[in-house]
Amino acid sequence: MAEEKATRRRPKPWQAAVALLVCAGVVTTVALTAGSGGAAKPYDFDGDGIPDLTVGLPGNTVGGHAGAGSIVIADGTSTGPSSTSVRIDQASPGVPGDPEADDSFGQSVASCDFDNDGYADLAVSSPLEAIGSTEGAGMLTVHYGGSGGIYDATTESFDEDTAGYPGTVAKDEIFAYSLATGDVNDDGYCDLAVGEPLDNAGGKSNAGTVKLMLGTPTGLNAADTVQIDQDTSHVPGTPEAEDRFGEQLAIADVNGDGVGDLISATIGEQISGSSDRGSLHILYGPIENGAPASGGYIDAGNVTGIGEFAGSALAVGHFNDDAYADVAVGVSDQEVGTKGAAGRLAVFYGGSQGLSAGSRVKLFDQDSPGISGAPETEDYFSSSLAAGDFDGDGTDDLVLGMRSEAIGSATGSGASMVLFGNATGGITTKGALWIDQDTAGVPGTVATADHFGWTVGALDTDGNGRVEPLVGAPGNAAGTVTVLKVKPGTLESATALAESDLGFSAGSDGDAFGIALAH
Repeated sequence: MAEEKATRRRPKPWQAAVALLVCAGVVTTVALTAGSGGAAKPYDFDGDGIPDLTVGLPGNTVGGHAGAGSIVIADGTSTGPSSTSVRIDQASPGVPGDPEADDSFGQSVASCDFDNDGYADLAVSSPLEAIGSTEGAGMLTVHYGGSGGIYDATTESFDEDTAGYPGTVAKDEIFAYSLATGDVNDDGYCDLAVGEPLDNAGGKSNAGTVKLMLGTPTGLNAADTVQIDQDTSHVPGTPEAEDRFGEQLAIADVNGDGVGDLISATIGEQISGSSDRGSLHILYGPIENGAPASGGYIDAGNVTGIGEFAGSALAVGHFNDDAYADVAVGVSDQEVGTKGAAGRLAVFYGGSQGLSAGSRVKLFDQDSPGISGAPETEDYFSSSLAAGDFDGDGTDDLVLGMRSEAIGSATGSGASMVLFGNATGGITTKGALWIDQDTAGVPGTVATADHFGWTVGALDTDGNGRVEPLVGAPGNAAGTVTVLKVKPGTLESATALAESDLGFSAGSDGDAFGIALAH
C-alpha cells in the first residue's frame, strides 16, 4: 500500500483532543462481552454471522467542519473486510445532530445486540459534542442493526439533556468518553455502560460517573438508565475531585456466578498515605435497582510494582482454562527502572471471590524475560489493550500497544506486541510477537509520530472462529489499521488498510482513522 507521510510534526488535532479528554494522552480501550439468547455477535450488524470491521476516525472533516468525526464500516466476508464500506457521521441520513468542528464523533465505539433481535447494534461516542451552547458536554448515538446493516437505520441519541436521562449538562465533562457492554443484571439483554470521567459527583469536580443503560426488547432508552458513582450503594469509596471514576470500563464475569461484573479504572484516585494513585472498582452483578450486589476495590498502593494506574487501558478475557474471566490493565504511565512512563502490564486473574491484589496478579514490562525492547521514557507500554482467541486454541490472548515507542531514531513511530494465553499458565511471554512497521511482512514504513499501536483491537474479521488482532496507527498520514493473523512465535500475515482500501479517497492528515477499533 502506498504510504503518504505527513510533512508537519506539530501536534495533530486528534492528539490535542485526546490530551483534553484524559490529560494523559490515552484513548479508551473498550472491553466487550456479548449478550445471551438469540443475540447476534458484536459488530455483526447485518446478522450474516460475520462481524463487520468498524473503525473510528474522529478527526475527519465533515461538511467543512474539521474534527467533526466519522466511522467507517466494512462488511465482514469469508475473506475478511470488504473492499467497499459505508461512512456514517452526523451528516448521514437518520443520524441526529449536525457535524460541527471538533465534535469527535467516533472517538469510541462499542457493539452488542441490545434488543436481542439477531442484529448487532453500535454505540458511538462524540465526547466533545456541544449540547446547546455548552461545549464539550458529549453525546452518545446508538445505531440499530438490521438486514441492511446500520447505515440509514434506526438511530437514537442521548445526552444529559435528554428527557429522563440522569445527570446535568456541563462544560467539558465528556459524556460517553468510555463505553463497555455486557449483561450486568442477568435478564438476557446486553447493557451499555457509559463513562463520564470528568463529571461532577457528590459536588466534586472530575470525580466521574457511569451511566448504565439497560437493554430491553426495544433497545436502550433513557427511562432504563441509572447513574453509578462512588456515592452509590455498594460502590467503594467516596467521590473526590479528579478521581475520574469510569475513565476506562469493562464488563466480564470475574467471579464465575454467571452474571457480568462492571470494572472501572478510576485512574486519578489518590491513595491515602501514599504517592501512588489510581484504583480498580469491581462492581459485582447483578446490578439492579441502580446499585451492584457488592463492590470490590484494588488500589495501586496494594499491588507491588504499580504506582500509577494513570494511563490505564482495560481488556477482559479467559486467559487460562477456568470459569473466571480475567482482567488485563495497562499501566502505561508506570516508571520502570528510572524511565518515566515506560509502562507496565498487570493481569489480574478472576476467582470465586472476584479480583484481588493478592497472588493472582502477573506483571510484564520491557524488562521482563521474553519481552522485546527495553524500557524507555514515554514508551507507554500497554497504553492500549484488546483480547481474543488469536490462535484458535480456546484460550484468549492479548494484544497491546506502545503508542510512542521509538523505532530507531523515529520517535513516536509506535509498536505492538501479542502475548498468548494458555490453559494452565494464563498470559506468558512464550511465543510472544513484537510487531512494528519494520517487522518483516508488515506493510508500511517506520516514521516519526505514526503512533502504530496507539489503539489496538480484536475482531474475527473473516468469521472463521479465530480472532484477528487489529493495530491502529492514526498518525500514519490519515491513519491505517493493520489486520494480523498470528500464532505463537509466528506472524502469519499482516494487511494494512487505509480509507482508500475501503472505497474512499485517501483522506487527510489528522483524520485519525484507526483511533477507535472493535473489541
